[in-house]
Amino acid sequence: MISLFFLVPLFASLANLSCFIENITRDHRFHRLLSIFYFTIGVQNAATAALCLAPDETSGLAFWIFQCHSFFLLAPVLVALCSFCTGRKLFNQGTIFIAVYALVVDLLCSSIPKTIVYGFATLSFGTAPLLTFFGGILGGSVHFFAIAISLYFVLSPLEWNSFFHRKTFILALCVWWFGLFSNFLPMYGFNFPPLHPVVDATISVLFSIYLNRYNASKPSIYSLFASILISLAVGLLVGILVLGILPIFPLRELVVSIVTTLTSLLFFSYLLKTTLKDEKPNLSFSLPLENFGLSKQELRICELIAEGHSRSFIRLILNVSDGTLRNHLKNIYGKVLPESNSTSKDQLQRLTVFLSKQKSQSN
Repeated sequence: MISLFFLVPLFASLANLSCFIENITRDHRFHRLLSIFYFTIGVQNAATAALCLAPDETSGLAFWIFQCHSFFLLAPVLVALCSFCTGRKLFNQGTIFIAVYALVVDLLCSSIPKTIVYGFATLSFGTAPLLTFFGGILGGSVHFFAIAISLYFVLSPLEWNSFFHRKTFILALCVWWFGLFSNFLPMYGFNFPPLHPVVDATISVLFSIYLNRYNASKPSIYSLFASILISLAVGLLVGILVLGILPIFPLRELVVSIVTTLTSLLFFSYLLKTTLKDEKPNLSFSLPLENFGLSKQELRICELIAEGHSRSFIRLILNVSDGTLRNHLKNIYGKVLPESNSTSKDQLQRLTVFLSKQKSQSN
């Protein structure tokens, strides 16, 4: 079963691909950044799966270089995510410094790989590159600086984005970096499978669910597919770890199979329950709009408009594209302002005034 470890990063990669496909149609600047995040992690996990199956040193080196590109791209992406959440511009001195530094290190790893990797080891889970002391310091420094800058942004926000729970975001970052640096263990000869594929993909799927927590529309097929894949990856990894520590006895494989199956089912149940949870926005009022035939999503848009939020923030909190929001607003205009033939801008102003009156009546 340990020889099947490559399935863990493979499932994780496909889960990231599902998150990417679900998110790619959304055009908010945060969603665009998130698409890069999902895609980069997916590439890294796919490269990890290929590296585990590398038949020789030449192939292993090629897959490792490919993995390095995504590994170093993640550093500026994570700093940019922290920048956005703390009220900063995506492109600032911190993100630019990390992007340039990561690019330089990536070029060094691609140009002089034998200085970074001195060989490959065949471990119980597959092939792993062995880093030189210089390679470990150089590679780790990129994310060390990224962590330092990100923590500075998070601990000293200009204005924390109210859509993100601060403790949840910091916890996700810490867990993600733990999984990332656990990848260095096999690179120094420890016979311990890299945890980053499961950690990366799990955080991606949970983050996707978290971002959709106020969205009243049904979960997409991509979200369901991602949940199934990451549940399989988590169950398989737990099974592999249990198999490695269990003593030899006749029913060993049966016990591991049961543990793997139960873990996968329990984790999928948790994801499904979290996905279907109907969480209302944290608003200070409820609009009396029951008689207009508005859907749950349209009611939430009306509440957010009455609260004074911009269209950009509404797109973010509902995790939808600009075109989807326009369609919802068009439907709202037709139900709430049926006599209006004015422009969409004027209709939005009229809707805002109408909702303000409704809000006053409800208080």
